[in-house]
Amino acid sequence: MSRSEVLLGTKIAVASILTSPPAGIAIAAATRNRVPNHGLRFDVSDRAFSPRARAALFWRLYERAEIRMIRRYLGTSTTVVELGASLGVTSAHIASRLARGSRLVCVEANPHLADGLGRRLIPYTSHVAVEVENLAISGEVGPVGLALIQTNLDSRLQDDASARSVTVSGTTLRTLLSDKLIGEFDLVCDIEGAEASFLLGDPGALDGCRRAVFELHDTTFAGRAVTAAELLDAACGLGFRVIERHGVVAALARDL
Repeated sequence: MSRSEVLLGTKIAVASILTSPPAGIAIAAATRNRVPNHGLRFDVSDRAFSPRARAALFWRLYERAEIRMIRRYLGTSTTVVELGASLGVTSAHIASRLARGSRLVCVEANPHLADGLGRRLIPYTSHVAVEVENLAISGEVGPVGLALIQTNLDSRLQDDASARSVTVSGTTLRTLLSDKLIGEFDLVCDIEGAEASFLLGDPGALDGCRRAVFELHDTTFAGRAVTAAELLDAACGLGFRVIERHGVVAALARDL
């Protein structure tokens, strides 16, 4: 085993200990359910926050690369579309960078997370217009199956009949932007591979996008396996340039 593999294994083991359920319970108690994260404090008394999520927030391990890029590159945004808002942590960090009067559209497919998302965002969004939609981004408009993986924090468009699933309303990115009358926008996207629906299936939907933060995922599209690297290549083929990258998380920009 190489030295780099040993170091990686050690980091994973340490992270697992730091974010264990007992650690999360202790952190919530010590902070009175007000967990700090990159300058913000989150009320984790909401049952949507698991003990592991509470601990990951405290140690700045929760969506670390995405949050860093959001805080670095979205400071001049006026309209941000977030696909995969989850608990609202990244949404709050987006809002913290926006000027008064800006607009934030949060889309979350998982109904367990979408329910209460607007309420969880109230402490961070009084200066911006916030819209929350319980929708799944897909290649078409209509009901879609959403597989719930391990916990309510993980979900993806269903491709496994054995997975626990719910049916939710699906829409395309193009339709969402049209319905919301959005022209130029910045994008934050973490939707477990469904980004292929527009990066490969409808790239013109991104015509108004000038900056993006993607967490890309291996997926299937049109019956074939597609890697995260291929999705990043597809984005670069649309004129985006990579301004920062950490693994499968990338910040992109282009001139419109």
